[in-house]
Amino acid sequence: MSWILRGALAAFTALALAACSTNSGPSPQRAVHAAALDAQDLARAKRINAFLADLQAEGVMPGAAVLVYSHGRGTLFGPFGYQDKENRIALDRHTIGRFYSMSKPITGVALMMLYEEGMFDLDDPVATYLPEFAHMKVFAGMDGDGKPVLKDARRPITIRDLMRHTAGMTYGFFGDTPVDRMYRAHNILSYEAGNAQMSKAVAKMPLLYQPGTRWHYSVAVDVQGRLIEVLSGQSLGDFLQARIFKPLGMKDTGFTVRPGQQARFAALYQLKKDGLHRLGDDPPLLADKPFLTDMPLQSGGGGLVSTIDDYMRFARMLLGRGQLDGVRLLKPETLALMTTDQLAGIDHSELPEGDSFGLDFAVRMPGPGAPFAPGSFYWGGLAGTFFFVDPHNGLAAVLFDQVIGTDAIRLRPRLVKAVYGPDSATH
Repeated sequence: MSWILRGALAAFTALALAACSTNSGPSPQRAVHAAALDAQDLARAKRINAFLADLQAEGVMPGAAVLVYSHGRGTLFGPFGYQDKENRIALDRHTIGRFYSMSKPITGVALMMLYEEGMFDLDDPVATYLPEFAHMKVFAGMDGDGKPVLKDARRPITIRDLMRHTAGMTYGFFGDTPVDRMYRAHNILSYEAGNAQMSKAVAKMPLLYQPGTRWHYSVAVDVQGRLIEVLSGQSLGDFLQARIFKPLGMKDTGFTVRPGQQARFAALYQLKKDGLHRLGDDPPLLADKPFLTDMPLQSGGGGLVSTIDDYMRFARMLLGRGQLDGVRLLKPETLALMTTDQLAGIDHSELPEGDSFGLDFAVRMPGPGAPFAPGSFYWGGLAGTFFFVDPHNGLAAVLFDQVIGTDAIRLRPRLVKAVYGPDSATH
């Protein structure tokens, strides 16, 4: 594998690093050219090479890749290992993977395109467009017979609430509250039900918190996907394809892997205390079927497959203040709204210290020791994928892997430190 610099003036010279791995995959390499890379670029390439080599040596994942775009100076790319360890299929920049919750920023951009068209206001009640959310109840504990006590919501859920995770909804997967257990019992995000059915099923569940009082990660972006369908008159997949993927040249991004491309689809693994385990289509998590077969649910919160280059096209559009290669998706002021703190006076709950939330993006706030420059924004996915955009430094980065459980090895903070250098903090 290699580090590759792509730029208008750059040729490159590959300098192989020595193998230091328990993984039998090829070792990371770097590619540099003195006329194209300055000292900062060279240092960053060296650090990320070391980061990838460490991951390979630790044997914590079969393969991974990093893509870094530095405004005006080209792109650095580095992979290692396999997309399919058992069949020894190398991971490269054409590998397709499950981006899970990195679908959320894309859905948010799509919804804000409709906002720019005057289709709604952010503080409109969701029930104006999705009537099933008209009379929401909020969980208030259990009674003496073990039955839930419900109270009326003090105010309607707004579209802004959906986009900043203050709707009071939950996910079902990441917690074990009585409401989370209700979500699991009703299989809220079943791939067998379409987006309209999903939205109605969510609306039947009590809220975990009063709207607008607390940030809590939830299915709210899936509800946004249904809202896009109602406002646009198109399926979510058709809208994303016509309005985002095709204009940006994201040819390998969608809710299913295209026919003939299945060989490029990475296997999915989970990192546990006893090592890596390959996952299959065993409930509750279906690793392959939902992404290889057209299913009724098009999950705006977690259903997209993509490649590292495709997602970088999206990240570069964000870095370009809503525009890439002459294609404008959003006005700069709209993107600024999405990447500005929306949680003033609201409980930040489980957000990392120093971070807040905009509209479908986590936002780095000013403060000492920040790993990103203030104003940077980011998000990640269940299978380890991660991206961030740093407008101050003209930088975007995408991490690709297909391993659940990488929080245990601090994968994302380690990437951030590799990009910025040893003096950066991590969260």
